[in-house]
Amino acid sequence: MLRSLAAVIVAVIAGLTAAKMVEGGVAGLLGASPGAAPYGVSLLAGWFAGALVAGVLALVIGKRWAPLGMLGAAAIFLAAIITLASYPLPWLLWPGAVAATGLGGYAAIRATGARKEYPAITRKSGLFDE
Repeated sequence: MLRSLAAVIVAVIAGLTAAKMVEGGVAGLLGASPGAAPYGVSLLAGWFAGALVAGVLALVIGKRWAPLGMLGAAAIFLAAIITLASYPLPWLLWPGAVAATGLGGYAAIRATGARKEYPAITRKSGLFDE
């Protein structure tokens, strides 16, 4: 469990960093200022990239256990909700945040081949197995 906790903490920090870097990069390429429509595109791209990075990193560190990838993407979604609640942004970004972070987390799980069963659990097959 300590490994899973460390995996999520490291993944969320890296995911938030990636989200901010992609957001700034796309906004710079589009020449968007905060509040403009192209800035919303940069936010969605950043949230997708952040969820993808957080999900993949959590899954790689945490032995490819799918709930860790979902938790990493959910943390990026929480950051997106905080951003949307803090600034006057278009309402279309709310469902866009759900879609972008959901797709990022799903892509991370599919790319790493994660499973929903915890990988450290061993099945006992005999009467005297320890």
